[in-house]
Parts: sequence; C-alpha cells; structure tokens
Amino acid sequence: MALSLGLIATLAVPNVSQAMSELVSMSMEPLWPETTTPGNVITYKITAVVREGQGLLEVNLSSAGLPAGTQVAFSPAKLRFTGRVPTVQTAIMTITCTKPTPTDIYPFTVTGTAQREAITITNQVVLSRSGALLPWLTLDLQSGGSLKIWGLGVGGQTYQIQSTGDLNNPVWTDLGLTTADGNGRFIFNLGNMNEAPMKFFRAVAVAPILAPLY
Repeated sequence: MALSLGLIATLAVPNVSQAMSELVSMSMEPLWPETTTPGNVITYKITAVVREGQGLLEVNLSSAGLPAGTQVAFSPAKLRFTGRVPTVQTAIMTITCTKPTPTDIYPFTVTGTAQREAITITNQVVLSRSGALLPWLTLDLQSGGSLKIWGLGVGGQTYQIQSTGDLNNPVWTDLGLTTADGNGRFIFNLGNMNEAPMKFFRAVAVAPILAPLY
C-alpha cells in the first residue's frame, strides 16, 4: 500500500519579475509517529522551495477538505524566506481528529500562499484501508547498529512488538507496545540487536478499537 501525492499549481500572476522572490514548488509527505503519538494525531512534512530575489517573502500555509471536527496546525504557521538564491524550508502539519481517522482516504489539500502566487498540493485517495488489515513491518538500520521498526496497520490500534530467534519452534518475547496513528503508521525502537545472530519480529494487536474508524 502506498500513499501517492499529486501537485496542482496555480499562479495568481503568470509573469513574475525574476528580481522578486517567487514561490516555485511545494510538496508533502506523511511522517511515521513516535510510539507516544496518540492514534488520533497524524503528521505530515510540508516542503516549500522559493526562488529568491528582493526582500522578505512569507508563505502562509492552510488546508481544506479534511473531516468535520478535525483540527490542523502548522509549525511554523508561516515560512519566511530571505536572500537571493533558491531556498528550501519545511513545516510540520499536525492533524488532530476526534477519533482515529485515516486521512489518506480524503483528497484534502494544503495551500501555500505567497505575495504574488499560490501553490496547492492535493492528497490522492488511498482506497484500501480495511479494518482487517494485517500489520506490515520493515526494519531500518540506524547509525551505531541500532534498529527501528516501521509499521503500517490499523489506525489507532495498539500493537505488542514481539521477537523470536527460531521460526520452526518459535517462542515469542514481548518487547513493548506501540500505537498507530490514524493512518495506521507506527514506529518501535529496538535498540542495539548485535547480541543476537538472527531475530524475527511481529506486531500483535492487543486491544480492540472502541470507536469506528470512519
């Protein structure tokens, strides 16, 4: 399952002087939460690129098309650019829902509005978000030899991460709990696993979701 993002650009003034600062592109990507992130909180990274010229250019961020009752906050709320070369800046978009809600099924938009132009990016709908979705895991090797699990499961679900060294006669050991965000993404830090020649991992749902997903 993949989350794909579309880009729609609208220029308020088509002929912008190259001597003036200009917003040239924007993009966004979903972020995996830390283990303490509640299931109803979802974060995205917003990236803006400006071709800079004279003076200060502020890019105001806003969103539309998310479910009713959803709260959205950008940090920072404005991206400020100064200088005379193309510059990249990022903001974190935090979406707080009243209940675990897979926002990747909504074609919501994020707009960056500058002095003379605006760019709107649209989240393309992901259709398959079944409540019976089995968790998908991948391992990420960190610097220093530590490992991190990236997981995709059911939004708001709490998982017990377990490990075993033998799949023929497995004895699963509990490592800790993690809770997926509304989109079903979760992270679990394994630490340094160098003492074991080989280990296998799984995520097991440990608590029912009391509220409906959508």
